[in-house]
Amino acid sequence: MLIDRMRRRGETLDVAARSAAEGLGVPVATFQSAIDSIRADIDQNQLLDTPTGVVDRRTEDEARLAAWYSGPEDGDEFWPRLREHLSSGSMSDVIDEIDQASTKVVAQLSNPNVMRLKKRGMVVGYVQSGKTANYTAVMAKAADAGFKLFIVLAGLHNNLRRQTQVRLSKDLVDDSWAGLTTNDADFGNVINGAAMLKRGVHAVAVVKKNPTRLKKLRNWLHDIPPDIRARVPVLLLDDEADQATPNSATGRQQRTAINKLLREIWGEIPTGTYLGYTATPFANIFMDPNDETELYPSDFILDLPRPEAYFGAERVFGREPVDDDDAPDSGLDMVRDIPQLDADALSPPSSKDARSDFDPDVPKSLIDAVVWFLVATAIRRARGQVAAHSSMLVHTTHYTDPHFAMRDRIATLVSQLRDEWSRSRTVRFETSYASEANRVREVATRPLPGWDLVADSLGEVLGSVRVVVDNGSSEDRLDYEKTDEQGQPLPETVIAIGGGTLSRGLTLEGLVVSYFTRTSNTYDTLLQMGRWFGYRPGYEDLPRIWMQESLAEEFRFLALVEEEIRLDMRHMERMGVTPKEMGVRVRSHPGRLSIVARNKMQHADVVRVSFSGQRLQTFMFDPGQATAHRNIKATRTFIQRCKEVADPVRSRNSKRWHFADVPREVVTEYLGAYAFHPDQVSLGADLMTGWIEKAAPEALWNVVVIGQSRTQRRSTGEVIDLGSVDLGLDEPVPAVNRAPLVKSTPGVANIKALLSHQDWFRDLDHAVVSQLSAEARKVPQSVRREHADGRGLIIVYPVSKDSEPMARGETKAKSRRRMDAEEHMIGLGIIFPDVDRDGVASEGTYYSVHPDWEVEVAEDEDLPRDTEPGAQVDGATAGAGDN
Repeated sequence: MLIDRMRRRGETLDVAARSAAEGLGVPVATFQSAIDSIRADIDQNQLLDTPTGVVDRRTEDEARLAAWYSGPEDGDEFWPRLREHLSSGSMSDVIDEIDQASTKVVAQLSNPNVMRLKKRGMVVGYVQSGKTANYTAVMAKAADAGFKLFIVLAGLHNNLRRQTQVRLSKDLVDDSWAGLTTNDADFGNVINGAAMLKRGVHAVAVVKKNPTRLKKLRNWLHDIPPDIRARVPVLLLDDEADQATPNSATGRQQRTAINKLLREIWGEIPTGTYLGYTATPFANIFMDPNDETELYPSDFILDLPRPEAYFGAERVFGREPVDDDDAPDSGLDMVRDIPQLDADALSPPSSKDARSDFDPDVPKSLIDAVVWFLVATAIRRARGQVAAHSSMLVHTTHYTDPHFAMRDRIATLVSQLRDEWSRSRTVRFETSYASEANRVREVATRPLPGWDLVADSLGEVLGSVRVVVDNGSSEDRLDYEKTDEQGQPLPETVIAIGGGTLSRGLTLEGLVVSYFTRTSNTYDTLLQMGRWFGYRPGYEDLPRIWMQESLAEEFRFLALVEEEIRLDMRHMERMGVTPKEMGVRVRSHPGRLSIVARNKMQHADVVRVSFSGQRLQTFMFDPGQATAHRNIKATRTFIQRCKEVADPVRSRNSKRWHFADVPREVVTEYLGAYAFHPDQVSLGADLMTGWIEKAAPEALWNVVVIGQSRTQRRSTGEVIDLGSVDLGLDEPVPAVNRAPLVKSTPGVANIKALLSHQDWFRDLDHAVVSQLSAEARKVPQSVRREHADGRGLIIVYPVSKDSEPMARGETKAKSRRRMDAEEHMIGLGIIFPDVDRDGVASEGTYYSVHPDWEVEVAEDEDLPRDTEPGAQVDGATAGAGDN
């Protein structure tokens, strides 16, 4: 109640306590416990409210980990209103899924009550799967939780920005918000911005990723005093985050300028979260994770679950199983073949002058597709969907000139079909109905009407269908917002011809038929072209896709790529590691497809079956007694084997023992006997021992056993008894304190990190380590390459079963818990010997890259022109119900 008053009314803690006490007729002392707790949080926030570079990184890291959002609360304003709105529309059946998924996302955002705390993350959905609905719910919940300024980056195109603005205005943003952009105007001039932010009004801007607009936004933020900006939590939401956001050092200069401007905008935001949304995350997960100014999702990557009613690549095309336990969809009979001769005939010449005269005949496969579109739309109307939009996509090239010739050809075809129908020549339509209508009946949710009922609607469909071009040069474009004189929506029956604007972001309402010959050499571009993915309520059995057989096989392959990426993301979430700590693998295509444009693959590293120079560590433990006993026994045997080849050297000032030059077979025996937690799949004993025996059979290993050297005390001064483990050394090894995360999976103790940075150097000569510069220590692999003489290192840490959070601030206690295990555990750090990678292992089937690159764009394809005016906003009055 006190926090609610402080958040919603802007009251201080003392004023909120007095007001609440007076309202309830009780003494202020009644709230003393709550007041003390809140004041402790405020003190923590003030600790973080310091100039950049002075923040205590340990405290900031704990604040990142601390759970702060558990879901909507009584008294929330925006989410309940949005939920009611969505429940009355087409999203009513999935509202609970949206609620659950958006809460999961908001819980990962930076705590808006902690000043100068920033996080970067990404949400991965499916193409056409309802990402906008998810991020609208995220915005509503974030606004309820304390975020104030919302900046939505809405792609490159004017029509996509407008589509996003219209959707947010309809679903979430009303006159109580300060709208910094409008349906028809992008970001322009905002005066009195500081006054608006100080008033605590919720403000929103929907901005294209266009250099002119982004410069205006950056300058506006910069001109607001830093202390005011620091007190305004910002959600920088990047829709289609893989488009133009990643840097392209070798690509188009204008795209690189967008990346630079987005970095600068993020630099002007002291408090808040960058949240990227995409269905094709390849560009983002391959950004440089070590560049702190880059918008790499270093803190979290979440995948949105695939809704049950969603038709994606796997459901349409099928896919291969990931493993023996996987049972993927086998695909639906929705795909029709375009003969290669037809595809070649529709492919425009490469010469720009020749393209302007390109005007091919309509091939039979395209005629079949148009006829089925008309019949399928008539089936929908016979089922009662008379007020629903119905669309067909024709996508044969990204070049704009041929689109207009294709429009004229298809318009002529439609006119001929109208003429046939008017003269009762119905054979073509009846044949289409007979051959297609029942082909996918297993997914139908409504009965198929007979031909007579369909024929009753077909004439009206033929009369209402129109053919439009939607590209950067067209005037008559898609418009699903038309209304009649009474303001009632007008359904569209439209055949849309286009390229770039129809291949990303823009939704084709009621898409029934896709005719697709356009191809791409890269994963993300090809997936984004799949506008046929999505929801088909009431006509699940009617969609058809015409494409070449080779393209269908590539979409089937990409369904496997998608699933594997999501498995990696879920695995990271289970382990509690960040994307910066563990990369995401992407399977390479066995044929022509590249993850990125081939001329940009020089920055990519093929993932080999190699551990050369890597450091791995156990941080997930089974707290049960059986596993702990097994690992203690295996470690005692290992220490005994080490003693047979070398005498341990005991450190004089700490509980540390060092064995030198242990042979390979002793190490592989130990790794084979140790029970690694199954959720740490990167620590597969077979993989590690197999690599050692193949790639580094002659390498020697050093072994270091490390125990707790300093007495651990609680905040009261009481000594914590952490216990010790007998490993067969000259004395038992004191167990170290590693408290697990509160968010650990049930039955798992996730300590997040076992090793420290100093552990990289535990076996090296102390004199050498002491001379290392701060810069050299930042690249420990290079230090080991120079000073470890090709040796690997095993680090053994006994972890106390009685570990508990240490008193390092309130957030520490919130993010960690007591271990409460049945027995002490053995933690391992493994630093593999650095061997010559050339010739060690052949190329694998996955890429893990950190390139400077962008989504593939044709050489002569211009970025869309910015034809929108700039909104003029006065922050002194914005959000007062009059904008």
